[in-house]
Amino acid sequence: MNTDSLPAEIQAALARLDTLDVVATSAHVEVFEEMNRLLAEALADLDGSGGTASGAARPAP
Repeated sequence: MNTDSLPAEIQAALARLDTLDVVATSAHVEVFEEMNRLLAEALADLDGSGGTASGAARPAP
């Protein structure tokens, strides 16, 4: 799949997903949370809310 035409946030989320096979299972939650944030930002950009999607920014534990 050619991802060159996708928004940067989605490209970053997909790249982060590719790291799952090389990070410890215990780090998977962090990866998925970051992907969720990136995708929420992309959706907010698309709908014009400018990255203020609810739950998009969560403090790290």
